[in-house]
Amino acid sequence: MSETLMFPKLFDPIKIRNVEIKNRIVFLPHATVYPDQKFMHTIRETYYYEERAKGGAGLIVLPSQVVQPSGVFPGLGIGYSKENIDNYKRTNAKVHAQGAKMFVQLTHMGNQTKSVETFQPTLAPSNIPDLTVGEIPHQMSIEDIKEMIKAFADCAELLMTADFDGVEVKVGHDGILGQFVSLLKNKREDEYGGNTFNRARVVLEILEAIRERIGDVPLGVRLGINRYLEGDYGVDEAVEYAKIFSKVADYISTDTGTWESIDMLVPSMNIPQGFLLEDVNKIKKATGKIVIGNGRIVWPATAEEALEKGYLDMVGMARAQIADPYWAKKAYENRPDEIRGCIGCNQKCMGRLLLNLPISCVQNPTSGNEEEYGEDILYKKAEMKQKIVVVGGGPAGMKASEIFARRGHEVVLFEKENTLGGRVNWESRIPGRRGVSGVSRYLIHMLEKLENVDIRLGVEADVDTIINEKPDIVIIATGAIPTSTQERYLNPLDVLNNGVEGNNVIIFDNDSTTEGMGLVEWMLKNDKNVYWVTPGFFNGQNITAPILIDYFKRIGGNPKLHLKPMSVLTHIEGKEAGLFNIYYNLPDKIENIDDVVVAGVKIANDSLYTSLKSRLDEVYIIGDAAAPRDIASALQDAVGLIKRIPKI
Repeated sequence: MSETLMFPKLFDPIKIRNVEIKNRIVFLPHATVYPDQKFMHTIRETYYYEERAKGGAGLIVLPSQVVQPSGVFPGLGIGYSKENIDNYKRTNAKVHAQGAKMFVQLTHMGNQTKSVETFQPTLAPSNIPDLTVGEIPHQMSIEDIKEMIKAFADCAELLMTADFDGVEVKVGHDGILGQFVSLLKNKREDEYGGNTFNRARVVLEILEAIRERIGDVPLGVRLGINRYLEGDYGVDEAVEYAKIFSKVADYISTDTGTWESIDMLVPSMNIPQGFLLEDVNKIKKATGKIVIGNGRIVWPATAEEALEKGYLDMVGMARAQIADPYWAKKAYENRPDEIRGCIGCNQKCMGRLLLNLPISCVQNPTSGNEEEYGEDILYKKAEMKQKIVVVGGGPAGMKASEIFARRGHEVVLFEKENTLGGRVNWESRIPGRRGVSGVSRYLIHMLEKLENVDIRLGVEADVDTIINEKPDIVIIATGAIPTSTQERYLNPLDVLNNGVEGNNVIIFDNDSTTEGMGLVEWMLKNDKNVYWVTPGFFNGQNITAPILIDYFKRIGGNPKLHLKPMSVLTHIEGKEAGLFNIYYNLPDKIENIDDVVVAGVKIANDSLYTSLKSRLDEVYIIGDAAAPRDIASALQDAVGLIKRIPKI
């Protein structure tokens, strides 16, 4: 490493109260669904946070530990349970061994849990439901509020026995305290509602109660600084809240959005990087306190510039360090080009979270699976060097080549086109999907850097080509071929390469993903009259909510868009298309159709694998060549090879 740091501000130590943190990089709290069904902190969480500590993060904040049984939620931990203390201690010991500090965040889910989880009515400042949940809560009495304040303090005191370095109170995108400060969710007329200070009162009283219990220990607030909802508060009100909380809190960590504005809670690849920093700066100026700022910060240069400008004191990132746990280490060692950047797709982080499934990452399939596939395991040097031939330079083939080259093997990568990337190259041309090019950016950079990878572009390898290489192992990653199912229908590549001549177009969206929705947006941008047909219960069914909302904000309300969910295309006769609603058993028809585009249908290109498997002992097939799916599955298949291939 060069003696001169590229990002010196990022690596200045900082003190929060009595705790010194080695750098300005914070792994922000975020739900993982790694706790078990009894809300216990698990070994999976230990490996997850240890990996980010190994990767150089200075501060890690454990998310949303619930303070009362009335506030539990599936996938969160219960901070009030003494049975969890040893589990927390295990994680803290691992994190501390890597030189990082760990704070714990406290919450109560209020109207965003359900009584089926709590065995009692849900609680909230007013009897107003969260629209994404729909259950009407019980309005808390003064006695309920006082009990909750005590529960926060009790929980903080208990958790300090688990070796946490600090405490954070969540007043953010979810949880009951965010509901108290909300203009829409708090309609109380007593001392806990009605004006800015009264809405903030319960948080201030919680902070005071916690301070009395924990003494000279860092205490902060995660504060939503813009709810992004009509009629709710924005940054100006957030500034006033921050000033009130700063009377007790040592720092403010910014947050944004709500479940009802989820597209701004986890902004997509189409939201500018660093979009929140100007508002973060307003919090910093108003309070003078330490501010942990966020807002889709992906690259060290953005973080360094924000620190240089004084917008914030510490840089908060969740998805960026899910995608690359070693973000901090690579920045410190002046290797920013080697960072596996978050592409903002939200597919396996938010997409899985919203199904109450353990989160992971498209870019980093090892995320959440560190015990089996962590960096030390995935890139472990091989005991015996082998020659590996990879056919296909799409995401699966590139990832497999990167893994095995970094393990020390000799890798030959054949790609029939003149550029690497495979399906990434065309998928990133679809409206709303430009960010997926980040998958290729990282892998191409790594492959070009690795001296033991021989990349052969413009070569369509056949059986003889491969056998002549005398490989020990062959990996087939030849992808899949988009198909239109009938000769007169078009496929996505036809559209992207040649356009569509007709004005009235059916998009038959077979799998209700971003491929189909992106093509719909392409048609509308080209002033086509679009009939969006899908067998899904609703159009875009398999797109995670933040991305779906992002798309509909651009295309919703367009008079040339016609939605046809729950339907399949049965036939075309002349210019008439026949549809059938598969759930209602009802026929339908569309007239004056010029073109039909089929999305989400591909044929595995597996003929080379079929020819080779009887000729060579060790032949493996991955990605779309094995089963046409998506980029996430292609990358995950490549990672899975370290378990499938003996003695690799």
